[in-house]
Amino acid sequence: MVKQYTNFVHCARLVVILKLFFFATFADAKSDIASINSFDETSRQIQVLYQSEQFSSLEEAINALVFSTEKFSSGKPKASAVYWAFRQQMPAPGVDINEIERIRRWRGQVPLSPYTDFAESRYWYALAWNARGNGFSNNVTNKSWQAFNTNLLQAEKVLLESSASLKGTPLWHHLLLAIAQDSEETKSNANDVLVAAALKWPQYYDLYELRLTRLVPKWGGDWQTVDTFIAAWTNKQFDTEGRSLYARLYISMQIKNPVPVNEIRLHWNELKNSFNDLIKRYPDPKFKNLFASYACLVGDKIQYRKSISALNSKELNANDWLPEASAANCTSLNQFINS
Repeated sequence: MVKQYTNFVHCARLVVILKLFFFATFADAKSDIASINSFDETSRQIQVLYQSEQFSSLEEAINALVFSTEKFSSGKPKASAVYWAFRQQMPAPGVDINEIERIRRWRGQVPLSPYTDFAESRYWYALAWNARGNGFSNNVTNKSWQAFNTNLLQAEKVLLESSASLKGTPLWHHLLLAIAQDSEETKSNANDVLVAAALKWPQYYDLYELRLTRLVPKWGGDWQTVDTFIAAWTNKQFDTEGRSLYARLYISMQIKNPVPVNEIRLHWNELKNSFNDLIKRYPDPKFKNLFASYACLVGDKIQYRKSISALNSKELNANDWLPEASAANCTSLNQFINS
């Protein structure tokens, strides 16, 4: 009997220790999250707090990032990692329809939270895309279109009726822009949302990158419109960004909407000058790798040699190169230069 009691005490102590360790871990994550230098890791930590339903800690972590004046090495503001955490948590399409229950539990624990409306709006936005799917528009049924628009309007409604605290963050504008440019039935106009947001947060680059996604040929636009947009915003933000925004926005296109090589060659001189400015302002190794990759893509042997020489062994990362101009594929160009 004594032995059983002793074992019970040991187990109880172990549970207490594990609980203390668990909560201490989240307290540390909350307090240290704004100092993390990795965009991906910061976004992941936000997801961990959300998924584990440590909502008070989540609130403090989001506040620390949204109002931080620090940036990642890429130049991106800390707030952008918060948006991407919820974007990954609630993919569009792909969101779990039961995700709304977690958001309600968050609202129950922190009734005055400004961020629960952001999360709910993201949920309705993602649910709209669940209804539509990723297929071509002519393959979407009338019923699916109706559900798509209904959910987008609900997403907009949640944002428009949210607190002034949320409206005073780039998260609100970022999500409203996503909603507005995906439907002609919303009260908000995508271009108006972008202009208003860019005045407040000119270095919140996700705004420009998001708008670009609907200007490409896939969505009824064309490459001339894309370049005109990029050039116009580069000129508007010249006082704070110099020529660096031009390359940054072209880079953002390559993930889902690769720009044809002939278009890149057409604007290569401007792009090359912009890359130099971008790396000077934000010496992120990713930009250095991409500069070499782009130079290889257009066959600029001189610039390729300069870019490769500027990369040390620790900075060279094949994962940062363009798929169509990978480090492996560009080896032949490098051999040609060194022969």
